[in-house]
Amino acid sequence: MLVVSGAPPQLVLAYHGVGDVPLARDPHGLFVRPDEIRRHLAALRGWGYAFTTFGDLAARLRGGRAAACVALTFDDGYADNLHELVPLLAGEGVPATVFVVSRWLGRPHPVTPQSTILTVRELRELQAAGIEIGGHTATHPDLTSLSPDAAREELRAGREEIEELLGDAVTSIAYPFGRADAGVRAAARAAGFVAGCRTSGQGSWDDQLDLPRQDMTNRASRLGLWLKRDDRYEQVLARGPLRAVRGLRRRALGLGR
Repeated sequence: MLVVSGAPPQLVLAYHGVGDVPLARDPHGLFVRPDEIRRHLAALRGWGYAFTTFGDLAARLRGGRAAACVALTFDDGYADNLHELVPLLAGEGVPATVFVVSRWLGRPHPVTPQSTILTVRELRELQAAGIEIGGHTATHPDLTSLSPDAAREELRAGREEIEELLGDAVTSIAYPFGRADAGVRAAARAAGFVAGCRTSGQGSWDDQLDLPRQDMTNRASRLGLWLKRDDRYEQVLARGPLRAVRGLRRRALGLGR
């Protein structure tokens, strides 16, 4: 059992699709099995976390009340977020945020074409089920490769198109590929967003439009989640994963070095 002491730090997790997809058919690791998500929820509860949406966590952060809060987020808008994720979360009493690419709705996912993106009707059902909807741009470009005007228009269009479909404000953005420099963050602010998030632990808790998320990929382990909880996962990989992970596992189990 992994031992955690004290109040855990605020945490945002980044998922994509929900389903039992073999790694051989999921080279990008975009799908997480429902049973794995349940194990993640159990571990997070055991560590003392309270579940919230990304928008609420950002608001709590502004008020200095985000400690021990975790937000589950799901990028792209896979249809399985409605059909697989919503029943799972309802059974667990857990909220979540789905970040949607507005012009992908009703189409096959470009990276995993065997899976589809939510239709407009399904998106509305997802919202009606209590899932927070955020923006993920209109077409999913690398915003850092665009001019400031083009980045702002991509962000604005994605937000307004989703707002028109749902009749509700969209105030949070997940940057495609997790990429956002100072210019992109300024474009997000100009496009009407109040909170934004990246991936791979990049970003800063001191900037509402640059908040870090930890990637949750196919076959993500409890140990990996523990490392991501304390923002150590990327550091471990950088210095040699196997030996470092073994050492961390032994310390977590109270076995010393």
